[in-house]
Amino acid sequence: MTSITANLRLSLAQIPFAVWRILAHSFLFGFALSIADILFNFYLISQGYTVNDVGLLSMVGRAAGMVMGLPMGWLIDRLGPQRAMIVGVVVYAVGWIGLLQAPALPWLITAQFVVGASYLLSATAVTPLLALVTREDQRPLVFGMNASATLIVGLIGSAVGGMLPLLAAGIIAVDPRSTPAYRLALTSVIVLSIVALLPVLARLPAVVEQTADITSAEVSTARRSWLTLLWFAFPSFLLGVGGGAILPFQNLFFRDQFGLDDASVGLALAVASLGAGIGALFGAPVVRRIGLQHGAALLRLGAAPAMLLMLTPWLPLAIIGFFARGFFIAASYPMNDALVMGATPTVQRGLAMSLMSLLWAGGWAVSAVIWGWVVPIFGYGPQIVAAAVAYALSAFVIWSLRLQRTAAQPTA
Repeated sequence: MTSITANLRLSLAQIPFAVWRILAHSFLFGFALSIADILFNFYLISQGYTVNDVGLLSMVGRAAGMVMGLPMGWLIDRLGPQRAMIVGVVVYAVGWIGLLQAPALPWLITAQFVVGASYLLSATAVTPLLALVTREDQRPLVFGMNASATLIVGLIGSAVGGMLPLLAAGIIAVDPRSTPAYRLALTSVIVLSIVALLPVLARLPAVVEQTADITSAEVSTARRSWLTLLWFAFPSFLLGVGGGAILPFQNLFFRDQFGLDDASVGLALAVASLGAGIGALFGAPVVRRIGLQHGAALLRLGAAPAMLLMLTPWLPLAIIGFFARGFFIAASYPMNDALVMGATPTVQRGLAMSLMSLLWAGGWAVSAVIWGWVVPIFGYGPQIVAAAVAYALSAFVIWSLRLQRTAAQPTA
């Protein structure tokens, strides 16, 4: 245990300062996202929209990633990942202004498309940016830390988000479940998004890596085929299918199945966020022992039985299942990102991540809209089983990938 702690301390000491700045951004932006996740559905329901509308808007956000996925990859390569990330966050904040002012569903759909596209741009740019400022041996730990910074803040964001409508209602003297209370609470998403830009506005220096047996020119011209990149991204599609089956409805699930109020739902989601944050840090030690590919696959597989625990009518066991789902997904996906970045030439990393985001968004969009129609008729059971199957298939594809590591990134 002492040796593990010492190794971790040494690894942390070697992480560039640029990484810590990116992690600060991820923490603050993750805080904004977690508040949006818990409150936006309630905001829609307060205006008289239905569960079908909730699923539709979730689909629109992910469909934006499908439509804009490849242009995003081009934009990241054109602007550089840092500038692309900044542009994405600014447009995300503007999109949220539109969401909170939209007078009808068509305007909501338009604003949600902007929010979804800009979120995916900023999120897609982070991984190539982290790859640019780190060495290959640092990436499993750093990618896990970034995921943890984004996810564990959900513990705070979900808890705070659940209380914000009550605080907003007190300020403007309305009911906590009224539209004005939710709208005022959601303005915090805009403010936090802008604040999240501050750590990454200044230039982030790239790490220079060279190898003895391959030149920078050879690295920069080596490319993967489109078919290979699509297969690398297929586990992300299945991950999106599983996520779209349950996550757009997670707050409604706990409210409808167990009769929880908003604050209690926030607490339940905060526990799940804690599991995700811990899981994101758990991935690096696992892959250090059993290898990056096998570790990513086995961790993804763990989410399948965890999902099935949510079928129980007993609240504590359902929360444990939701906690474990978040733990295993968060442990696996940074490792899968590191796996793909290590197997993809530097000149294609923006494209690779945009394809992963595109297929993830597509899987999420299709799944969310289908289950938005199914839930009112059949309840939440079928979608929980479907999510478990999708996670298991995703693990199998990761396990079956035939990978050949590329050389290190060229001199910056």
